[in-house]
Amino acid sequence: MRNCKYEEFNKRSSARLRWRFAGEGAQTMLEFALMLPFLMLLGVGVVEVGRAIYYTIAVNNAATAGVEYGAQSWITAQDTSGMQSAATLDANFAPMTATATYGCSCDNGDGSSCTYPVAPVSSCSTITCTGQIIACDQVTTHASFNALFHYPGLPSTYQANGRAVMRVRR
Repeated sequence: MRNCKYEEFNKRSSARLRWRFAGEGAQTMLEFALMLPFLMLLGVGVVEVGRAIYYTIAVNNAATAGVEYGAQSWITAQDTSGMQSAATLDANFAPMTATATYGCSCDNGDGSSCTYPVAPVSSCSTITCTGQIIACDQVTTHASFNALFHYPGLPSTYQANGRAVMRVRR
């Protein structure tokens, strides 16, 4: 047994719905076409910010790698070219510059340690100290990267800087 009244009602209601929403597809396409440039601009902006964060983290990690190499011992602490090489090898992009500095400080037991900037010295024997003489290494890194897209009013090249200071192990 078929329910004819139900089938007839179903046909009428679906025909009404089709007539009522007949123009919705074109309106949706028009709205999408109008919003697409803004969505693309937003997506490209997110990619640019992500790249800037990536380069900044990489430059800071390179500075940390260089200073960790120098802080291994008193011998490697004075190897500024080795620290610079460790920093540039840690970065996965070029060009990046690294500058290493070796210096000494006096630790009087008051909790002071190496601070930025480290004053460069050739030898720690020239420092007079009532406490303990400590050696400090500092590596400063710098890289520039180009933007993927050039926006009016924004620079086309961005800078990423990193620095790390560490006390030399004995």
